[in-house]
Amino acid sequence: MWTSDEFKEHCADALALALPISCAGCDLPDRNLCKECRAALVANLQYRELFDEESLQRLPLWFAMELGEPLSGVLHHFKEKGRTSVAKHLAMPLRDAMKAIYHQVTLESSYPVTWVVPPSSRASFRQRGYSPIGMLATAAGVRLQKLLTISRRRADQSQLGRMERFRNMKGVYTAKPAAKGTRVILVDDVLTTGATLLECARALRAGGAEVLGAAVLAYTPKNFQDTRR
Repeated sequence: MWTSDEFKEHCADALALALPISCAGCDLPDRNLCKECRAALVANLQYRELFDEESLQRLPLWFAMELGEPLSGVLHHFKEKGRTSVAKHLAMPLRDAMKAIYHQVTLESSYPVTWVVPPSSRASFRQRGYSPIGMLATAAGVRLQKLLTISRRRADQSQLGRMERFRNMKGVYTAKPAAKGTRVILVDDVLTTGATLLECARALRAGGAEVLGAAVLAYTPKNFQDTRR
């Protein structure tokens, strides 16, 4: 008799004959995500903080992982090549970061928390057909609330430097009326400088929400500045 894992491996072998595929993390043939890459997608939780120089408020953050291989490759296939089948694997370390910030901010109370992700632009959603971080957060087990809208267009962040990113994001989001009185935890997939999360927090606070913290799947240590003192 086969074990459950052996049965899954045999099924994967059979499926690979009909639908050739390679691992999203290392390009190993015949696997959607190989055993070694799955094993590498394990949370190594770290706590950081973002500081908003305008509001003088801090945003507590829990990261699941540093952005490196195979995570970078898996995220690329998930976000840019439509490999949504890996979402469940990416959601597991993200869930650990979400649990960490949730337990931190609700340690002495049991008030309800609202989970919010940065909204995708219409163009991005049309191109992909889904919101990557929305899919990951949902797979991680939370029900999201759409409390932010996009107020204006912005340039592609990937081509901008650190300070340019902050200027580019300023005023991009506006909170919906439903945000007033909510207690929010933000969720994102990758944090580079923190500009997007700080803009989300600014808009929500302006709309009357209390922003408790954030959970992020991965961050880039080279570009991120921890502002704890």
